[in-house]
Amino acid sequence: MPIIPPNIKLVNNTKYILCAVRKKYILLTPEEKVRQYILQMLVHHFQYPLKYISVEKTLIVNDLKKRYDIVVFNQQLQAKILIECKAEYIEIKEKTLQQIATYNTKLQVPYLMVTNGNSHFYFEINANASLQIDTLPAFDNL
Repeated sequence: MPIIPPNIKLVNNTKYILCAVRKKYILLTPEEKVRQYILQMLVHHFQYPLKYISVEKTLIVNDLKKRYDIVVFNQQLQAKILIECKAEYIEIKEKTLQQIATYNTKLQVPYLMVTNGNSHFYFEINANASLQIDTLPAFDNL
């Protein structure tokens, strides 16, 4: 199924993109561009229902306020996938993996994804160990 072109509007020479999850226009930053691309990929490639996806919510981790990029929930509304998005020009390095691992100390999801839109890395978390996997599971298997 093809990815739908983004709905972008220009206001005072500033670009905004419509977020399907938040149902409002968001400033089109390089990271937001990747986040919206990944949302389309989750819905159209992985077939995850939009209503089970959450975007940009606050977490308290070690008494600090943090914001995750994307979380996918299963039908029982349990968080199952945590996704960290970076701008296309940012290389995925150890620091990004540490960031998502820190967020997951709070969420405790079994699947992680780190992406800059060009490179996608998927991990399955089992008993404090992580294993790099080829893709995310089907929605029915979450």
